Amino acid sequence: MRADVRDADAVGQVMDGAEVVYHLAAETGVGQSQYEIARYVGTNTLGTAVVLQAAVAAKVAQVILTSSRAVYGEGSHRCPACDRSFSGHGRRTVDMDNAIWELRCPRCGGAAHPMPMTESDASAPTSIYGITKLQQEELATAVGATYGIPVTILRLFNVFGPGQSLRNPYVGVLGTFFRQALSGGSIELYEDGQMGRDFVFIDDVVGALHSSMANETVHGLTINVGSGVPVRLIDVAAHLFDYLDKTPEIVVSGRYRVGDVRHAVADTTLLTATLGSARPTDIVDGLAAYAAWARANPAGAADDAAEAQLTSRQLLRGGGR
Repeated sequence: MRADVRDADAVGQVMDGAEVVYHLAAETGVGQSQYEIARYVGTNTLGTAVVLQAAVAAKVAQVILTSSRAVYGEGSHRCPACDRSFSGHGRRTVDMDNAIWELRCPRCGGAAHPMPMTESDASAPTSIYGITKLQQEELATAVGATYGIPVTILRLFNVFGPGQSLRNPYVGVLGTFFRQALSGGSIELYEDGQMGRDFVFIDDVVGALHSSMANETVHGLTINVGSGVPVRLIDVAAHLFDYLDKTPEIVVSGRYRVGDVRHAVADTTLLTATLGSARPTDIVDGLAAYAAWARANPAGAADDAAEAQLTSRQLLRGGGR
């Protein structure tokens, strides 16, 4: 059934007779969430409330919610000089306007090292999108506890692979890179290009979703779903060239998006312990599959319009290309 997740009648109809609910519906663009606030809160937060209310009425046996690494914000960092850890609470625009990209130790002011994000880390989202994903988690946890419905929350990191939308300029940095490369232009990397991400292949995510169903060991748990391997965006862009007939220029522009985090990599200890996940798909193999699919299914996106929206609101800032 194709319907709006906020439509209580439609959601109730599709929920009738269900035993397990996978809730994946969400608006997902970090940049766009910063100005289409009502739409993101409506779809993600209200939509989740509608789904949960229908799940209660249908007396389902389990709810599995896909959340996001965005709930962590900048995550935990460690200062090598002070030998202490601290939770990052977002980077300041005044620092990024001066090309200071890494988080600084609040005690000594020195550059800190990012730590893998663990499920016990504090939640400190830096975007409207991240806030709504945290609200989804809190709603699901509260409703599950109230009505005795087992809830499992899977925090997805940077999911990629065949089938990923190439038409949405706000979703998937690989899609942006691919479109820029095929157009014959240069590939723009924000900040200094050294941002770290955890790219997890779609098949691995589907495996985690499948293994969560009717699995009592994950009832009541929040679990990271990632590869556990940090990859710099500049390296991802370079790897993507291996599957193209052309080698575009990489431009490190010094621009940045307000709300983006610097580094994000999953601690997958709990994932392995509970879902018995196999070795994650290597980024190179995943990129080969993604590029082959994208070449066979090219699509355009309103990248210029999206950029203009962000720039006009000073959500895309910095040195320019």
